[in-house]
Amino acid sequence: MKYRFTLQRLEEMASNPWLTDREKQVFELFYRQGWQIEDVAAELDVSRGTVNNILRSIREKACT
Repeated sequence: MKYRFTLQRLEEMASNPWLTDREKQVFELFYRQGWQIEDVAAELDVSRGTVNNILRSIREKACT
């Protein structure tokens, strides 16, 4: 399931000081550049599940 955020919400999420470097990389590739999860996983040399976990972490940090 792909979450849809407004541009303003994406900017707020990107400026979150609690995001790790890995989370920032995934955020940039997935949300800003529109890559698929499989492509992000291949680029970062991690599993698809890892990318899903990172995306979940980003969303959790953004909602608090």
